[in-house]
Amino acid sequence: MGYDLIIIGGGPAGYLAAERAGHAGLNTLLIEKRFIGGVCLNEGCIPSKALLYSAKIYDGAAHGEKYGVSAKELHLDHSFVVERKNKVVNTLVSGIKSKLKKNKVTVVMAEAKITGRTAEGFTVSAAEQTYTGAKLLIATGSVPVTPPIPGVKEGLESGF
Repeated sequence: MGYDLIIIGGGPAGYLAAERAGHAGLNTLLIEKRFIGGVCLNEGCIPSKALLYSAKIYDGAAHGEKYGVSAKELHLDHSFVVERKNKVVNTLVSGIKSKLKKNKVTVVMAEAKITGRTAEGFTVSAAEQTYTGAKLLIATGSVPVTPPIPGVKEGLESGF
């Protein structure tokens, strides 16, 4: 089946592009190898903020006496905190998946490989299938890289 648009990468750029393309009526394929929503939503920003908020509440209760608030027998339920963080992430990911489905975007969870280009567009392999698309958007994100400059690695490891 040919697609109007194939998008490789299901992070913020990829899933938003897929949602908009689908909304505009384009037959859209989104291929993601790890998880819809990207690193920020699944492993970075959002989970960190959910955990930090629980820590902030705990810290406020622990030091509330300075403000006339006393909390006796303070307890942190680590399992509950992690469960809450997972619920926050899952709720947001479910919302994205729902929007993709609503806009008729086909989602394939697999590593993609661009296998060719023709006059009609591109061919991409994923999950032991070959897909064709008139247009291709690569939205695979990035990873941090330490430049090969003498002293940089040591500086980063020392916390500057």
